[in-house]
Amino acid sequence: MYIYVSTSVLLFHGPFPTLTHYVIEIFTTSMHGYLLRPMSMYTLSQAEIDQYAPKLVIAPITAADRMHAQANYSNIHNSSITVSTYTQPMFTANVMLIRNPTRLTVAVTKFNGSVGQTVSELVAQAHGVAGVNGGAFKDNAQTWQGTGGIPLGITITNGQVVNGSNLGSSYPTIGLTQNGALIVGPYNLEQLQSLHVDQALSFGPVLVEGGNDMIQGDGGWGYAPRTAIGQRSDGTIILAVTDGRYIHGPNNMGASLQDMAQLMLHYGAVVAANLDGGSSTTMVNNGQLVNQPSDPLGEREVATALVVQPEK
Repeated sequence: MYIYVSTSVLLFHGPFPTLTHYVIEIFTTSMHGYLLRPMSMYTLSQAEIDQYAPKLVIAPITAADRMHAQANYSNIHNSSITVSTYTQPMFTANVMLIRNPTRLTVAVTKFNGSVGQTVSELVAQAHGVAGVNGGAFKDNAQTWQGTGGIPLGITITNGQVVNGSNLGSSYPTIGLTQNGALIVGPYNLEQLQSLHVDQALSFGPVLVEGGNDMIQGDGGWGYAPRTAIGQRSDGTIILAVTDGRYIHGPNNMGASLQDMAQLMLHYGAVVAANLDGGSSTTMVNNGQLVNQPSDPLGEREVATALVVQPEK
């Protein structure tokens, strides 16, 4: 109890404001800021936490979005998957390129509403060959057992609406049409269904739109491990995960949203969006972890993952 109390006081009210800022950002940029009040023994007010909370800028859908949503990549028969390394001064990223975008599906925890599963489990369960963590979720606050049990926003897998059927308004969405076109931005369920989106989850913000950087400044979400998805004009899907939180030393603080936008542009993305990050950030390929998750316990349980299916 003494260690818990003294650590809480040191982290949240000690003489190191930079440390306090960094700890709070770790949770708020991963959409788990609700844990901060109990961690601080309820000495932090919700108003103080909200000052650090990321602001999702929901930009309107543009003509470039509509045009890209109509792209047809269903005739691509190239089965190649390549993984490369992208290095910057404060982070290193693993980047996976999937030539055929129709191979991507959304996997959802089989314990939906209760607890999540690791990306490795979700990929294996879906009989996939690779994957990354997916969209927003919340933990089961009633039982405090496990994490990632409840996906947030709109979730669609193989055309089946798993979550979000009661959401009438638009929600930050990342989806794939039946023809393999990546769409990102604010959509409601009716719009997604009219575009024949059969894979979708919710997160953001949009990083690249129409080949243009959509992030102003550093993006305002601090620096952390991050996961993102993008698509080239030829249909190739770009999946990227970065390290952060100094897990690999002093030069691994993490990436900003602007860093992720620049990474996507470097790999030729015409559209891209941010996925859940922080301790959720995970990439799996051929049954092996590609990155080292920042969670000290290893892979974190999440609600959804983007899975690459075997070539048909």
